[in-house]
Amino acid sequence: MTIEGELTLRLAWDGCRVESVAVRSTRPFAAARALIGRTPAAAGAMAPLLFSICAQAQGVAAAGANEAATGGTPTASTLAARRNVVLLETIQEYLWRLLIDWPQAMGHAPLLEPVAAARRDIAPVLARLAPIARRIDGAQGPEAGTVPGSLAAAVAELAGRHVYGGAPDAWLALIDVDAVGAWAHGAHTLPARMLGEIVADAAALGRSDVELMPAAPREALLACVVPALRNTPDFAQAPRWDGAAVETGALARTHAHPFVAAFRARFGNAVPTRMAARLVELAALIGAVGGESADAEASPWSQAFALDAGEGLGAVQTARGLLLHFVRVVGGQVAHYRIVAPTEWNFHPRGPLVRGLEGLAENDEVALVRRARLAVQALDPCVACGVEVAYA
Repeated sequence: MTIEGELTLRLAWDGCRVESVAVRSTRPFAAARALIGRTPAAAGAMAPLLFSICAQAQGVAAAGANEAATGGTPTASTLAARRNVVLLETIQEYLWRLLIDWPQAMGHAPLLEPVAAARRDIAPVLARLAPIARRIDGAQGPEAGTVPGSLAAAVAELAGRHVYGGAPDAWLALIDVDAVGAWAHGAHTLPARMLGEIVADAAALGRSDVELMPAAPREALLACVVPALRNTPDFAQAPRWDGAAVETGALARTHAHPFVAAFRARFGNAVPTRMAARLVELAALIGAVGGESADAEASPWSQAFALDAGEGLGAVQTARGLLLHFVRVVGGQVAHYRIVAPTEWNFHPRGPLVRGLEGLAENDEVALVRRARLAVQALDPCVACGVEVAYA
């Protein structure tokens, strides 16, 4: 077992429908404990080393939280680097999901080489930006926190060829389900075919009545999350937004886009809508990451702010949703640390995965497991998730 642990999805099935759903976790939440007793600088440097998934986002959240707790002020280059490493990592994650994990979940051969090519292109830029992003001393270095336009162009070309069947920004002009249906049948890319298959065969799969997470600026976090984050011992294991389970991730962030809104109106918060949202957000991120101006101070992708004396909160939007790092520093050392990962929002005991699979009609166990795995993939846990079927 890794430090991240794993999840097991248990379906109580009567041979015709799913009677109940439970998620069992072996996630030890040891990463946060490993940071206690260290200096803020050491904790910020160590945090990303503890995670194999979204390590860049973990590093940004940790740096921001520790910096805020100690009264630091990030430079413009640091803010730009934080935003851009998160965007680049999210682009990598989305390409992996769309070209490797989704195909495998649906019985297609994955496309490994385009993902490897994107990672080769992105790796040296991440290597340059990551030390700037994790800096918490407020030092103004000569390095720029921006992304070369050549990288953005290369990623756009790759995504256009293997995901969209054309320029990503042109694809964003699709605004309704019928237009997307035509794209799915005519673009001849693997994600296009998969979306068409999902709409045809599993349009209601994973449909959940759990509310989408609202936007998370400082004021909303202070009102809806921080009190429970401070005072509820098991909040990191089962987080709630203003007392209620919510869905985080691409769908929550893009639900107002006309394309996603059209899918949501027809299918609800279900697997095809979540895939559509990821396609929309990937295209938007490719366009956003190439600009010379990061507009980092206003970025919702990477936020950090001081709370009470010695307390800091880092809030980062990742490929999977909202990631929080909360730290309290006493006497120059970390006295308290909490990490709330996106997985805990979406795989909450009453969250969107559980609610979306309750009552699922299926009379074949193999098909049931396949559909459950697809629903899991649509919400994208940051750890392995097994599926078990028990007869109800």
